[in-house]
Formats: sequence, structure tokens, C-alpha cells
Amino acid sequence: MKYYKIVVDSKEKESGVVKALENQDIEIEIATLKVADYIVNHRIAFKRLTIDDILKSIFKDEKISGRIGGMTNVYERPLLIIEGEDPFFPGRTVNLSFIQSFLKTIAVSFGVSTLFTLNVEQTAEVISSIARAEHLNKPDTCRIQEIQ
Repeated sequence: MKYYKIVVDSKEKESGVVKALENQDIEIEIATLKVADYIVNHRIAFKRLTIDDILKSIFKDEKISGRIGGMTNVYERPLLIIEGEDPFFPGRTVNLSFIQSFLKTIAVSFGVSTLFTLNVEQTAEVISSIARAEHLNKPDTCRIQEIQ
């Protein structure tokens, strides 16, 4: 029996996170989402990026921070998940100030919290544990009312 439902952006369908969520007895609905990658309910949504996604956006001058900030217009508690290796390990060839600047902008300008995971399994665990906590603490707001 599936106890929780998470709406997943169609671009995330093949990420591996969906399969890991399904293995945790979570109902998945695939939809085309405008600003988020994963929606827990009308309060909480996630954007999932890898370190490479962030670096590509910095060097290609994409406005990824604006897309993340756009979640704040729709969700009360938007979260950014950065998946993959430690972005601050000493052997990285990119100047750490780029990554730190990006994270500061997300936190200070938009109020979006950042969580770090190592792989798709950890990402799925973070999303599902927050969905469970949200359901237990606020069962009346757990329902997804509108897909954005």
C-alpha cells in the first residue's frame, strides 16, 4: 500500500530517484512541472541539481538561481538538493568561490535551504523522509492541491 504521493517532473523520470522512491512505497505521479522537480505537497517542493549542473549554469550564464528562486513564489518551503560528490573537496579544479557564491545567493536572496546527498538513493531518502514527516505533522496539508 502506498502511503504518500510525490509529484515528479517528467524530466526526472529516468534519474533513478523515481525508482528509489517507488521502492519506499511512495506513489509517484509524473507531470510537467514549471519550477520544481519533486512536489511533496502545496508547501514543500524540491529542485534537484548535481554539482556539474551548477557549474554548467555558472559558465554558460544560465539563470538557474532564478529558476530556483521561482519556487519561492509557489511553495512555502522550497528546498534545493545538490546530489553528488562533495563540491568543496580540495582536488576540484573549479574555484570554490563560484559554488559558494551560488549557494549564498540561493540562501540569502531566495531563502531556499540546500541539502547535499551523495547519490540517487540518498536523494530519494531525503525526499521521502520529509514527505513522511510532513504527513505525520501536518496531515491536513499533506495533500497536493495543485500541480505547479
